[in-house]
Amino acid sequence: MIFSKRYGLFARTLLKKPAEKTKKIFLRLGPTLEKAQLGLTPTEYISSFLLTLILVLPLIAILGLLGAYVVVGNTLLRSIVLDIAIVTGSGGVMYLFYLIFPRTRINSLKRKLNQHAPYAATHLATLAGTGVPPSEIFRMLGEFKEYGEVAKTCERIARNIKVFGYDTLTAISKEAQTTPSNIMKDLLWTMVATIRTGGDLREVLTEKAASLLQEQRRKEEKYIETLSMMAEIYSTVFVAGVIMMFVLVSIMGIMGGLPIPVKLLLQTVTYIGIPIAAIAFLTIVESSKPTGL
Repeated sequence: MIFSKRYGLFARTLLKKPAEKTKKIFLRLGPTLEKAQLGLTPTEYISSFLLTLILVLPLIAILGLLGAYVVVGNTLLRSIVLDIAIVTGSGGVMYLFYLIFPRTRINSLKRKLNQHAPYAATHLATLAGTGVPPSEIFRMLGEFKEYGEVAKTCERIARNIKVFGYDTLTAISKEAQTTPSNIMKDLLWTMVATIRTGGDLREVLTEKAASLLQEQRRKEEKYIETLSMMAEIYSTVFVAGVIMMFVLVSIMGIMGGLPIPVKLLLQTVTYIGIPIAAIAFLTIVESSKPTGL
């Protein structure tokens, strides 16, 4: 909701002047918002941030003061100081969240576009072979929601042509400049160059689709090899390694060679160490996943 167009417009109506004055704390926000495709201008985005601060921080201040009063005891001055620290920290966290969110969304869009671009290119080539004009190609492909963000990209191109009166090359170029996906950007610029020079769009798109599909298969094969290696590491460390460690710890406990109780050590490893290590392992596996898969 806080990133919706309606909320941004409402916030801009109330806080346009303060938002204009605080633009400098959000560096290069305009291009980032455009690539994130939130539908918000920098002024609307900053206004929504300020409005959220105004709405949320008083509630945090009240709850923080009550919590601080309970924690530090019946000392009002200490409670107020702790409450100020809580409110300040909360404001900083909200600022970082608003600063990071567009970039996070860009990465998400990039992954989704890369995932569907090779298959959408094949569909584009098929539609181009029917002889329909490029504007209709994008309109028709935009109706296939299975292509996710690629379909939305095509919808925007078709809308800019039909509603806003852009010519086809301008509409495609505009989308190519703002898309966060290098694969999609290259595909769109290829279409622009082909249309401008009067080339065979179907042939060019067919070759491009074949190239993208081949690259997609290469990524999948490489990722499968990585997963196979990760599975071996998991079996060695988290299965055999943990069993061996438990046996050794038990033996050392019986022999009296441990400075802490065996039960406490095993409980710590079981309920804290292993879950943390498993989460870290899953994070590494997920981060190794290439874009487009």
